[in-house]
Amino acid sequence: MKPNPDESYESWCQRVKMYEHGAALQRLAQGEDIAVIMQDMSHKIEEKLLHPLYKMVERQYQNEYDPEQAKQNYREQYLDRTKPAADHVEE
Repeated sequence: MKPNPDESYESWCQRVKMYEHGAALQRLAQGEDIAVIMQDMSHKIEEKLLHPLYKMVERQYQNEYDPEQAKQNYREQYLDRTKPAADHVEE
């Protein structure tokens, strides 16, 4: 269920809640276990309401980390500057 372009987040949340309550009532009328229905309904509502927030955070956070560049920097700054010490060779 996608929010309408002119709809506020709060009104969209109410619409999601009403939709999931209706679906839960239909499942209850079919004789399913109430505990399973309630758990599924709460999980679906939670996932739907958090999805837009996750997308917003994902858009705002831009990861510019390059693991290959980090490995190269580490190699140049630390590994290439120190010689391997062999404990079995005497100088």
